[in-house]
Amino acid sequence: MSELSEILRFFENNCKKDFLVWIATYAEEVHLAPVCFVLSKEDKLVIAYNFVKKTVENIRKNPRVAVGVAKRLEEGFDGYLVKGRAEIHEEGEFFEEIKRFVEEESGGKRSPKAAIVVYPEKVYSLKPGEGKKRII
Repeated sequence: MSELSEILRFFENNCKKDFLVWIATYAEEVHLAPVCFVLSKEDKLVIAYNFVKKTVENIRKNPRVAVGVAKRLEEGFDGYLVKGRAEIHEEGEFFEEIKRFVEEESGGKRSPKAAIVVYPEKVYSLKPGEGKKRII
């Protein structure tokens, strides 16, 4: 497993965990939205589009995104920031995978409209401390 794949697994969430993943977009103005149905797939993040309408509108205008997560662990906080390019998939492999995941994890109460697929280009550590933060 690559270093990037290991880092992206840190983002995985099923809406039952005690943290959220945040996605930032920009079109006419900056927008930040919490998301919680997130999978890592090879070297990509796959995020469910359930209620993030403005996020999707912005991605259609400007595919540049930032996705962040921070968790409190026994030894303190840890987290990552991924910057990259996003695509909206309303059908196909990524959509089918996130749809199965959301429907299973929500007991059939949710079904996503699409998958937001993030292709990481830069990765930063959000762990507190001095020094270099860029990992990839």
